[in-house]
Amino acid sequence: MPSARASSSPSPSDTTAPAAASPSATPDPEAARAEAEAARARDAALLANARSLAQIIEAQARVAQDELAGLDPQIEEVATDLDAVNANIAALQAKYDTRRSLRDRLERDALRMAALPSAAVPADLSDAQREALDDLRTLQSGLLDAQAKLTERADLLSTLKGSVGAKQAYLARLRDRARSLAAAAASGDTDAKTAQIAVLTALAQDATNAQTALAQLVASAMVRDGAAGAWSLPVRGVLTQPFGPTSFELEPPATYKGVSYAHFHAAIDLAAPLGTPVTAASDGVVAFVGHLPDGAMIVLIAHAGGYVSEYAHLDDTFALPPVKAGQAVNAGQVIGFIGLTGITTGAHLHFAVMKDRAPIDPLGLLQAP
Repeated sequence: MPSARASSSPSPSDTTAPAAASPSATPDPEAARAEAEAARARDAALLANARSLAQIIEAQARVAQDELAGLDPQIEEVATDLDAVNANIAALQAKYDTRRSLRDRLERDALRMAALPSAAVPADLSDAQREALDDLRTLQSGLLDAQAKLTERADLLSTLKGSVGAKQAYLARLRDRARSLAAAAASGDTDAKTAQIAVLTALAQDATNAQTALAQLVASAMVRDGAAGAWSLPVRGVLTQPFGPTSFELEPPATYKGVSYAHFHAAIDLAAPLGTPVTAASDGVVAFVGHLPDGAMIVLIAHAGGYVSEYAHLDDTFALPPVKAGQAVNAGQVIGFIGLTGITTGAHLHFAVMKDRAPIDPLGLLQAP
């Protein structure tokens, strides 16, 4: 198993500006996680109050570093769990192999009967035979449980490492943009404005790349069979940005109903506190759980009738989405939690609905809960 214990958090010198104090080293993973989560909450407030582009980027970098610090102890804990599970499996397997190698008649009978369904096991077993059979079945059950736990822990470790990779790439882009803005600011107003335009263009390109990746995911997720079910809001929150054309420069260009727009928001944004549960807006099947190229954690759900719903900027550190691709979900079932992943200026849910690949205004479908 590859080592999972190397620290994923960058040093303070790697950040765009003096970051909030990193959580102190502690042998208690829960305490380290809680400390990092509290730091993220403080820096989320800085992000919400940021006014300049430089301040926004600095706050985003702080949040990303806080989340990396929160992932470190979780990866350490899961890696330790994996070591323990592997050791347990090795011990159980050794015991099982020992049983198989014994030539004692009781052991041979137990091995033979262990392969039978319970109903086919003779009822007139002696106490010694019953004890040998129970012992062997206990070993088999222990092996199966340990292997299931190994799979679950390995999947979690893979998910956490995916979050680390997304954040490291995102933080690297933020550092480059912060350096560009700082250098231009020192050269004068003209250079500063040019640098801001360049950074905004780069951010818009990130958003475009994310939309391209999303379109590919949507195309593979559509389910045309069946009738669409009822829809409801996935989170209780304040509508901060509606569906449609916008002057917000971070939104990508789009063509909607034959009209081209320089900036178009193909979703609605609902502001809510960090950690607020997000629920499926309608019955469906989870098509994707993961990160877009801009670092946003999303869940995609395919619904009957050619509908696909997207839930973006979900938490990928302190409250991972509790669903997996291929899982059937019901309307109102929790599928994630409000986070700060990807290009965002505050805690909110980016909620989009596509019909036959084309974006539609979710408010035209939704019934408030």
